[in-house]
Amino acid sequence: MSTVIDKIYNYFERDPELKVLFIFNDEFLAMELEEAQWKDGYRYVDFKGDWFTTKYKLDTEWANDKVVLYFHQDSPLQKKSLQEKFPLLDVLVANMEYHHQDYAAYMQQYGLPASMTTFVEKNIQQLQSDRMLKMLQTYYVDKSISQDIAIRAFLSSYMGLTRVLDWDNIILRILFQGRISERSKQTSFYVKLKAAPMIKAALDERLEKIFGCSIDMSTEVKVEKLVQVLKYNAIAQNLAPVSADNYKAIRITDSLALQQMNSILELALSQPKIAEALVEVFQELGKDIHDDDFIKWYGTDANYYYIPDQLCIPILRTLMEQSIAEEPKKVFDRLEELMIKHSDNGELGMVMDYDILVARFYECALSLGSLTLNHPDDYLDKYRSEYFLIDQLYRLSIENYYKISPSISLYETVQKVKLALDSHYAKLCNRINLEWMRCVKEAGGMTAVHALRQEDFYESQIKPIQKKVVVIVSDAFRYEVAQELIGVLAKRKHIAHLNLGIAMLPSETKFCKPALLPHRELRLYGEENGTQNMGVDNRILDSTGKRTEQVDSYRSGAICVDYEVVGKYDQEKNREIFKHPLVYVMHNTIDDKSHGATAKEVAESCRDAINELEMLVHKIHETYNVTEVYITSDHGFLFNDQDFKEKDKHKVAEEVLEKSSRYYLTKVADAVPGIVKFPLSEVSEMNAKDIYVAVPEGTNRMAAPSGGYLFTHGGASLQELIIPVIVSRQERGNTKPPVGVMVLDRNLSIQASRLRFKLLQTDAVSMDMTERTINVALYYNDQAVTPVKEFVLDNTDAILDNRKVLVDLTLNQNVNAKVLQLKVYDKDHPLNPLIKENVMNNTLIGNDFDF
Repeated sequence: MSTVIDKIYNYFERDPELKVLFIFNDEFLAMELEEAQWKDGYRYVDFKGDWFTTKYKLDTEWANDKVVLYFHQDSPLQKKSLQEKFPLLDVLVANMEYHHQDYAAYMQQYGLPASMTTFVEKNIQQLQSDRMLKMLQTYYVDKSISQDIAIRAFLSSYMGLTRVLDWDNIILRILFQGRISERSKQTSFYVKLKAAPMIKAALDERLEKIFGCSIDMSTEVKVEKLVQVLKYNAIAQNLAPVSADNYKAIRITDSLALQQMNSILELALSQPKIAEALVEVFQELGKDIHDDDFIKWYGTDANYYYIPDQLCIPILRTLMEQSIAEEPKKVFDRLEELMIKHSDNGELGMVMDYDILVARFYECALSLGSLTLNHPDDYLDKYRSEYFLIDQLYRLSIENYYKISPSISLYETVQKVKLALDSHYAKLCNRINLEWMRCVKEAGGMTAVHALRQEDFYESQIKPIQKKVVVIVSDAFRYEVAQELIGVLAKRKHIAHLNLGIAMLPSETKFCKPALLPHRELRLYGEENGTQNMGVDNRILDSTGKRTEQVDSYRSGAICVDYEVVGKYDQEKNREIFKHPLVYVMHNTIDDKSHGATAKEVAESCRDAINELEMLVHKIHETYNVTEVYITSDHGFLFNDQDFKEKDKHKVAEEVLEKSSRYYLTKVADAVPGIVKFPLSEVSEMNAKDIYVAVPEGTNRMAAPSGGYLFTHGGASLQELIIPVIVSRQERGNTKPPVGVMVLDRNLSIQASRLRFKLLQTDAVSMDMTERTINVALYYNDQAVTPVKEFVLDNTDAILDNRKVLVDLTLNQNVNAKVLQLKVYDKDHPLNPLIKENVMNNTLIGNDFDF
């Protein structure tokens, strides 16, 4: 294919006497010539108005060069009125002017259809440029060339691109050029567009059909009106207009135009970087379409199609201020909708994540029913099935709250939600534990509670095992945190089960942790400094070495080791450690990091513990060849992100042996209001006569020199006393079936090239069900007509409603069919779809999206 550069060379090759080739007034061609790599001996000059210097150099410095001289004006040989003001006329007459090929010959050469005759005649110069020949070559070869393709090629080239874009991409880029950061590109584009009236007319016609207006060449921005129309209709198209709506004059009512506009919008929202550019252009050029006006006219519950930040903010504020505690299900559903319609899930996304956890908390709290149960064991069952979620959701909400930037405009509202949640959680925990203690007292004390006793852990769980076993004792590893760990472990191929036990009282590390080791006797010891400690077989086990001696005396070769040692994952060293028949690993992440810590740090310590234990269990099974791993804890903890004022701390007036914020030891048996006393030997197996452990009835804290009120333990609340007992066994091969999946929505239909719906992961990932990876797309004649999206169904949540998956599919090609098919495949089994559903295509418009 002969290019413009080749034709220029031919001028000089045909006429060896030719020194200067003049080219006039073709900005498109000038851009190409500027970028060309010229042969030796050739010189390209873009004339900028210096007549004298140019003429001088032609006679001297450039005398031996073949010069291609470009002028930004019409040819004086074609317009005689220009000759008097053209000082190089003698040079022009003595040399040659470049002429484009005849348009008829060009059409014949490339086999162009007769319908393009006028277009080719008017644009022959640009069509013959190297750039355009390269862009259109494949269309010439396969005979698919059309005037529409050629127009789009011109516009794409004006934007500096080397490929032909579809109309949606072209229009979107033109809008984005209106941003302040893109103004230099805009200037170059409009210079070329102004010089090509047919191209501009085609663009104007396309824009008028979609937006009801076109580019305003008289203004600097040029696309401000277009952006305003797009922003308004993106937001309000689903709404019936009200008389107060000042913008309704720019409402698009033509369904075809609206579909085309939505296609552009969906393209902009399809990738994060493009979505950011859309937000920027709406903020800069669409600022006169005030987001708060929509709220004023249509309210926060309106079915907005697209929700930018400034519209999302008042909606979120209203949900938090008016509904989150009283109507959590409504808030949960609205938040799910916002997450689909709101394009930027950055800072506002974090607020939504937090709000979802808060809504789930209130939904869970509202469903608890009566807190008065008949037997202490009922409270254990209730905690395992429901109460633990209250603690877990509160902790997760704290974790997410501290990810929200204080600079966000909603922060004050979020703080109010959090303060209300802190108060609600504290009161609810107190009420549950008041009922729990009432029930225990009425049943005759802790002996009425039927569960594994912490002091019996070794004898009943570990001693019967005749093969290698590892016991991980994670300090303050609360039951609800263990529930989350089980969900994480479920994603591995080994099998783990979560049971519970009851910690000793006081639920304090120095008493409870040694009780998990093998022993014959536990005894309370008074130390010289006035504190109390516990002897195990007459020894205070206050070091790893002493604990190793203790376990070795019951099982030869058994050892104790700190997590800091094995957590380095020195493979050679760990292989030696885990060759021992019994290994106790002391893991202290939560307790070490949480005493005296902030609420943020407490939540982070729980996350760290989950991650560390998940990896440790996996390594022990897979790398160190241990099939039996137990995880338990010395105690749980109470956790409230609140300040505890002195007036709220229970004052202890009687004589004590030891005191902390959640218990005291005393020899005084007398009843005390708000306090429950248990014989120490009854709740701990410690050999201690006439000594009582006194604990608050609910979750109150006691004034104590040790402090520690935000994160604390030692008492008899369910959160402190219930300890997890996880048993993880290595499974040879993965025989667990994958979770199921179904479509929640019926009568699926595509609106504006987009299908939005919800899938449901029908089973929770558990020790009985494994995760599943699925591929989802729309198909026509077995060909995907949307991107194939991949989803990992790995949710471990027991609540069905929390396992929904939001799916958003956008057509990426032209589909002239009324019915398409939604198909969901297991990634590992692509031949047989799990789901096939018909989808009505209400768009019937497709585009070749490319950005």
